[in-house]
Amino acid sequence: MDTVIGTSRVRPDAAAKVRGETVYVADLPVHDALTAVLVRSPHRFARIRRLDTRRAAQLPGVVAIAHRDTVPDTPLDFGIKDQHLFPREYVRYAGEPVVAIAAETLEQARAAAAAVEIDYEPLPCVDNVEQALAPDAPLVHPGWETYEHGVSRVLRGNICGQNRISRGDVDAALARAHVTVTSNFRFSAGIPGYIEPRAALARKEADGGLTVFCGSQSPYGNRDDLAAFFGLAPERVRFINQFVGGAFGGKILMAAEWYATALALQCDRPVRLVFSRHEDGLNVFPRHGGIATFTSGAAADGTLLAMRASFVFDTGAYIGYGAGTGLIATMLASAPYRIANVDLQATLVYTNKQVAGPVRAPGGPQATWAKELHIDEIARRLDMDPLEMRLKNAWEEGDVSATGQTLRSVSVKEALRRAADAIGWQKTRAPGHGRGIACSWWFSSCSRSEARVEIRSDGSVHLHSGNPEVGTGSAAAALPIVVADRLGIDPSAVTLTLADTATKTYDSGVGGSGSTFSAGLAALQAAEAVRARLIERAEDLLEVRREDIDLHRGKASVRGAPDHALSFAEIAAGSGGSISGSGTAPEIGDPEFDAESVESHDFASWLAPSFVASAAAVRVDAQTGRVEVQRIVTAQDVGHAVNPTGIIGQIEGGAVQRLGFGLTEELRFGEQGIENPGFQDYLMPTALDAPAIESIIIERPSGEVPLGMKGVGEPPVTTPAAAIGNAIRDAIGTVPYTTPMTPERVWRAACDASAQGPSEYSSRST
Repeated sequence: MDTVIGTSRVRPDAAAKVRGETVYVADLPVHDALTAVLVRSPHRFARIRRLDTRRAAQLPGVVAIAHRDTVPDTPLDFGIKDQHLFPREYVRYAGEPVVAIAAETLEQARAAAAAVEIDYEPLPCVDNVEQALAPDAPLVHPGWETYEHGVSRVLRGNICGQNRISRGDVDAALARAHVTVTSNFRFSAGIPGYIEPRAALARKEADGGLTVFCGSQSPYGNRDDLAAFFGLAPERVRFINQFVGGAFGGKILMAAEWYATALALQCDRPVRLVFSRHEDGLNVFPRHGGIATFTSGAAADGTLLAMRASFVFDTGAYIGYGAGTGLIATMLASAPYRIANVDLQATLVYTNKQVAGPVRAPGGPQATWAKELHIDEIARRLDMDPLEMRLKNAWEEGDVSATGQTLRSVSVKEALRRAADAIGWQKTRAPGHGRGIACSWWFSSCSRSEARVEIRSDGSVHLHSGNPEVGTGSAAAALPIVVADRLGIDPSAVTLTLADTATKTYDSGVGGSGSTFSAGLAALQAAEAVRARLIERAEDLLEVRREDIDLHRGKASVRGAPDHALSFAEIAAGSGGSISGSGTAPEIGDPEFDAESVESHDFASWLAPSFVASAAAVRVDAQTGRVEVQRIVTAQDVGHAVNPTGIIGQIEGGAVQRLGFGLTEELRFGEQGIENPGFQDYLMPTALDAPAIESIIIERPSGEVPLGMKGVGEPPVTTPAAAIGNAIRDAIGTVPYTTPMTPERVWRAACDASAQGPSEYSSRST
C-alpha cells in the first residue's frame, strides 16, 4: 500500500472559494428569515437605571425583542460566573449588547433600535492594568465577592486570576550572577483578524427543537453551552457549521449565536444576525494586552542562572479566556531554556474594555516577544552572540521544564541552527541592516474527538467528523489524507461531512493546535476499523489469507496477483451494503510534572510539545524609524508531517500575522471605547506587506501519540515578532520595548539610546 501521509495535497475547498461559490452564514438562502440588530452601550462603565422597549416594540415590522428580562437570569461560566447574556445592572464596556431586536427588514430593525429608551448613570472607568491594580481603583465588578468561581481561580477586587511557577532560589542565584538584567515591556491588544464577521442564523423547529447555522470553532461545545443556558436538551439543538471565513481563536466563544437564539425562541421565524465589520470590532475577542517585567541573571560564560518574570494581562470587562492566557504565558516565560531558578507569575485584571479571547496562540506572541528580547539584551551585556547564547542554554533530550516535566523529542537546537543558517546569520551586515532570532515551544492539544468512516454500496468512502473547517485546511485536507492512507485510496476519493451535530461525532473544536492532532487520531482509528473489516470480508470472498491482501485504489487485491481483486463496492455489496467504523481520539494523559512547583496552575505539563525558531532580516532607517522586513525564516518541528503544503501555509500565515503584532497592529481605546474597530484604520498586514518567507519543516516524531504528530497551527505565530525586534536592535543598537514597534517608537528608541536615557519600557542591567 502506497502511503499518502506526508504528500502535499491541494485543499478540496480551494477552487470553490476562489470562484466565490462558497456559502457562508450570511449567504444562506433561508425563506422568511428575520433580520436582527443589537442595541449596544455607548458607555464604558455605567449603571442601567431604566430600560424601556415598549415604543420600539410597536414600530412596523418588529417581531421580537430580547433583553435582560426575557432570558434566563443565569450567569455564563468561563471559570468565574461574572457575566450575563444581557447586562442586568451594569454595562462594563462600550459596545456591550443590551438589547436584541428582530424585524422584517434591516431598516425596520435599526429604527426600532433607535427607539429603545435606556437611562444610564456613567461611572468612573478602569482604563489599563496599572489603574486596575491601584489601591483606590474603581471596581469593574462591584459585588465580586458573590461570584461563583473554580477552585483554581483567584478573584480579588479587579484581579480575576493569578498563577505561578517557581523552582529553586531566584534571589540567591541573582546575587551570584555576573550580570543581572531587568527589562520592562508593554504589549498591545489586537484583533484575531478573520475576514468573515461573526454571523448566525437560528430557527425554532416545529417539534420544539432548535437549529443554529453558524461559523464556529467549537460547534459541539457551543451547542452544549447554549442548550444549558436556555434549558434545552442538547439533542434537541442542532448546530450546523457553514464554511468559516477565518477564526484564529476569535470564534471559539459565541457571540451572534446567543442573540439570534434568544430572538428565535420568541417567534416561529428564523432569525439571522450578521455583524458589520464595525460591529464585529465592538464584539471581537481581542488578544490580551498588558505589561511584563523580566529580571534574569547569567554567569560570565552565558549560562542562565535565574529568571523572574511577571505578567499583568488585561482581560477586559469579563474573565473570558483570561485564565488560559496567563497559564500559557508562565509556561513560555523561561522556555525553552535550562534555568535552574525561576519565579514566573501571571496576573489577570478586569478593565472597562472588550472581553479578551484566545487569539491564535493565546499569550504566546506576548510572552515570547518579551522573553526573547530580554534574552538578546543579556547576550549584549555579555558581549555574546545571541545565537550562541541560546544554543548554550537551550533544552536537550531529557532536560526538565520549569514545572519538572521531562522533555522528549526535543529539537529546539536544530530549529535554531537551521533558521540561523537560512537567514545567513554569520554574513556581514551592511549599515542599518540587522538579523534577529527567537525560539519557543508549544503544546499539542489532544481533546475529545470522534469520527466515523463509511464505505457505501457504490464503493464511495465517507468521513464524518465533528471537527470544523475554519479556513486552515486542517480538517478539509489533512483528515482525508489520514483516512486515504489507511484505505489505500487517493484523498480526493474521501467525501467529507464536518461539524454538523446531527452526525453525533462529537468534537471539542479547533483550538490548542489540536485539529489534525485530535481529529486526525479519531479519523485514523475509524479508518483502521474499516480497513480491518474490509480485509476480513475480502478474506472470505477472495479465499486467501488476510496477510496476503493489499488495499489499493479502491480495491482489495491479492499480493502478487493484482487481477485477483474485488472493488470496495463489491465487498460492501457482499457485506450487507456498507462497511463502517468509528474512532475516538485516545485519552492520552498529560506528562508528569512537579506539583510543588506550581500555584493555581492546571496546565503545567504539555503533551507532545513542538519547538520552533524564527530568524528575521531587516533594514532600519534610524532617522525615520521605518523598518523594512526583508525576510523571515521559520523552522518548526511538526513531529510527523501529514500535509506539508498545509503546514507551510500555517507557517507563512503565522509570519505575516505576527508581522502585524510586531510592527503595525494596535487596538486603540479612548473615552468612547475602541477607536479603530474596523479595517479602515486598524493596520493589519496584507499580502502586499509580506516579506520573503521560508518555511523549514523539521520532523522529530513524538513517541507519545500515534503517527508521532505534534501541533502545527500556533507555534509559528509565537516567534516572528521577537525575531524582528531582535533584528531591529541588531541594526541600530536599540529596540522599543512596546508593541507595535512603530516607526515613531523605533525612532524614539534610537533617540533615547543616543541620549543615554532609557524610555519607560526598556532595559537596565547591573
